[in-house]
Amino acid sequence: MKQLGKKITRNDVAKLAGVSPALVSYVMNQTKPVSEEKTLAVKRAIEELQYRPNLHARGLKTNRSMQIAFVCDNLRNDWLEIAEKGFFDKGYFVSHCYSRDGDDFIQMLIEGRFDGVFMLSNRYTAKQLNEIAGAGIPIVLYKTRDYSFLEPNIVTVAPDIYGSITKTVRYLTARGHRRIIFAPPLRYNMNLAKGYRERAYREALEASGIPYDEELVCRDTSSMEAICSRIFDLVYGGSVKERPTAIVAGDDYVAGRVMGYLKKLGMEIPRDMAVTGMDNTYLAEMLSPQLTSVNFSKEEFSARLVDTMLRLIREEPVEDELIAVSLMVREST
Repeated sequence: MKQLGKKITRNDVAKLAGVSPALVSYVMNQTKPVSEEKTLAVKRAIEELQYRPNLHARGLKTNRSMQIAFVCDNLRNDWLEIAEKGFFDKGYFVSHCYSRDGDDFIQMLIEGRFDGVFMLSNRYTAKQLNEIAGAGIPIVLYKTRDYSFLEPNIVTVAPDIYGSITKTVRYLTARGHRRIIFAPPLRYNMNLAKGYRERAYREALEASGIPYDEELVCRDTSSMEAICSRIFDLVYGGSVKERPTAIVAGDDYVAGRVMGYLKKLGMEIPRDMAVTGMDNTYLAEMLSPQLTSVNFSKEEFSARLVDTMLRLIREEPVEDELIAVSLMVREST
């Protein structure tokens, strides 16, 4: 048991486990293979002594900060906790940051000495991303649109966004919907060209013989108020015959907020308006009616994210990976 007031060191762990201090480092950093017997001995000693390595000291030796930045447009992504735990188990601390416009934010990321950045935002240009990567900070990109040239240490790990929207729109059109609103995630930059979400929405409609109507796309995603205001205009701004009958929301949070707003307008879901979300978070089954949402394996995604990031940090070759998706149909449609 840890002695009160005594600072436990790697040497203390090694002594209790009956191994060398170097082998303790191999186990903790997973830099060299160690037998199962000795690995268990080291882990038991770490637990018994309640040993916590000095990350700052380790960073000075390895020239790493042992920190990863998650840059998000929306910090309400509860499933990211699985990925965060994966990094924690590997000895890394995760910092969550709201995305900010401008080059000052890019410079702050660079000067923050992060070992890597998980970019869960589409608001940055290829030039800005390449600036981070060019400073020696690898990026795992939750890619939602096409970019011009990206540095080799920028790699995509993401669910199949294009496939997600395609499956959702095809399902709604098969149910007879012809006027479908597209409401992207909060703070999603709709002014950037070649976005997977809007392209999939347009092409899935056209494949079903339904002409694309740009008026049905919520382009101002700066706030929920802006999205709801646009939906109000679309629902009540024209004839009953032209009224939309379904909404494809960019994530479950937006879908949930939209459902609450529609109920305040006196509309019934799904009789008056079908609503779908994306990511299949805990909200999907908590909402009433329960939300139809696009699902993907959060465990598989997190494992691939962590593995890809660590391989990039070690300067090993990696490739883009897309996670398969499926549509979880529930009462909201």
